[in-house]
Amino acid sequence: MTIDSRHLKAIDAAVLLGISIVLLGAFYYQLVQGELPCAFCNLIRVGFMLLGSGFLLNLHHGTKASNYVLSAVGALIGSLISLLFMFAKAPSWTTPTGSAVLGLHMYTWTYIIFTAAIMFCVVMLALSAGAKSADESPDVDALWLALSMARSAASALFILLVAANLVSAFLENGFNTFRAGGQQHYQMLYDGDVMKP
Repeated sequence: MTIDSRHLKAIDAAVLLGISIVLLGAFYYQLVQGELPCAFCNLIRVGFMLLGSGFLLNLHHGTKASNYVLSAVGALIGSLISLLFMFAKAPSWTTPTGSAVLGLHMYTWTYIIFTAAIMFCVVMLALSAGAKSADESPDVDALWLALSMARSAASALFILLVAANLVSAFLENGFNTFRAGGQQHYQMLYDGDVMKP
């Protein structure tokens, strides 16, 4: 089977949906479990946003090697921040931050995900170099039309989650730098609330 740009776009859409699911999971722990993100957590989310940005650009502006490089750089930044977070929690006198999922804390999972994403971006770079362009005309079959709608839905969800993360970080920190941890409330909703009694 020959790989063409439509196949690459389908893979990019699936990966973008996966990144969106990770960001939705972070919002679940933030909003439902009440675990506000610390400075490291917010920076890790930025890494996921950069990772997804390259795939988003591929979906809407054509598959390019530079977009996979952008995703790989985002994954590298996120991986290094996650690794730094793991080292910060390595000493025996520190307590782990946040909930554990399947026995590993979020920063460990994000390190694993980002490291795998770097390798995935390298594979996609190799595949995109040998892929041929495909006809994107509107009269393609129903499967590709459904995939096109799925690409649009994955893109819209990712953009919505990026905006929600930016609003969340602003509500939590205001115009200050990210806080190291232990935050119990959103600064802009409490400390910055002029209507607070």
